[in-house]
Amino acid sequence: MESIRKINRELILFFKRNHEFFHVERCIEDAAGDPIAIKKMFDSIPVMASDLMSGNESFQFAATARLSFLLSTENPPIDVVIQSGVVPHFVRFLNEQYGLQHKLYSVRALYAIGKGSLEQAVVVIKHGAIPMFIRLLCCSEECYQLKELVAAALGSLANQSPDFRDYVLQFGTLTPLLSLLDNHLEPPMLHEKIALLRACSNTLAIFCQGNPAPSFNQIRSALPILRRLIHLNPPVGVIGEVCEDACLCLSYLSNGSAEQIQALIDADVCARLVMLLGLSDGKIVEHVLRTVGNIFKGVDSQIQILINNGVFFRLNAILMHADNYDVEVRWDAACALSNAARRGSNEQISLHDLYSFRFLVNQGCIGPLCDHILCPDRKTSILCLKGLKSILKAGEIMYSTRNLYTLVITDFDGFGKIEKLQSDPDIGEMAMKLLMKYGV
Repeated sequence: MESIRKINRELILFFKRNHEFFHVERCIEDAAGDPIAIKKMFDSIPVMASDLMSGNESFQFAATARLSFLLSTENPPIDVVIQSGVVPHFVRFLNEQYGLQHKLYSVRALYAIGKGSLEQAVVVIKHGAIPMFIRLLCCSEECYQLKELVAAALGSLANQSPDFRDYVLQFGTLTPLLSLLDNHLEPPMLHEKIALLRACSNTLAIFCQGNPAPSFNQIRSALPILRRLIHLNPPVGVIGEVCEDACLCLSYLSNGSAEQIQALIDADVCARLVMLLGLSDGKIVEHVLRTVGNIFKGVDSQIQILINNGVFFRLNAILMHADNYDVEVRWDAACALSNAARRGSNEQISLHDLYSFRFLVNQGCIGPLCDHILCPDRKTSILCLKGLKSILKAGEIMYSTRNLYTLVITDFDGFGKIEKLQSDPDIGEMAMKLLMKYGV
């Protein structure tokens, strides 16, 4: 009699679990937003872990789906899930013999764990998830949702720290990521798979950032793709976000040696970057301004490329309409002009003859610097003063009798504004020295 009852219990459990398998997605939908259902599911983690380790693929699938859901809730029980021993099984389910939906739930679970603490992310790496992720990226099957999730999961791991980023890159992750971007940048794929492009561009931006920065040689192969990304039109909506990611990448890649800057110039991105400065999207403009500011730290021939593409006109327009932008954009624009003044050659920033004088005034280099001397943001004020100081110093060298730069700065009430800074505790001394040496 007892054995019959035992068999009946097992049959009931079997049918219950099979019912749960066939209706797992509906059960998850019903549990979403229901704290009681979520708590009940949380209490069942040991049972789900047991199902995951069983030889029954139906039970494994249902358990993976539920655990994936739990890990996506607010305050996910990452440590409890890790301690249940299921992480290596999530990785195992990424193999070919498991179905697409099973892989999706497994990647989603690993993605959630990888977004946790550094210690939690280590568990994902330790169990060999990265090579499996790369295999899925390279898969010839058109499983775009899966590849989108894999790209995001790799980004979450790389975002943990520069060491994690470098470790992820060591597996050759960049190549399949760039290939995915390259293969989906033309219509109709561009619009149909825009979510995949967004995930890839965001992960690419993560690969390019960090302190210390990644090896430039490890990342430079991304430049041709970045050039294509910044040319996407119109740069609004999700396409705008992809363009923003690409501009962010370029701002990081340009922050280095003259060789790095030259690599960007050789990739033919400067003309488009200058054009993007005319957008109303503050984030894109902010990233482009930082790239422009970095190029202005380069050698004269590199700076000249920006000048030839009308960069001063764009910078002037931004500072003339500063109220349309937040403080970061205004600061970056002032920083770019200041870098041009401090790092350019005399031909590029000075009034060595009438032509150069008209060129500089027409391009609006001096006016915007004077206009933002009294900017509430002291970082911007300092940059403006440093830029004007360099211009005045160049004028002093070029004109032995009278420094013509002082006339231009006076026309913009630059010295009057500098006088008001003399009592400022942060930059008063700098303002006073500038007035004593060059004031009229």
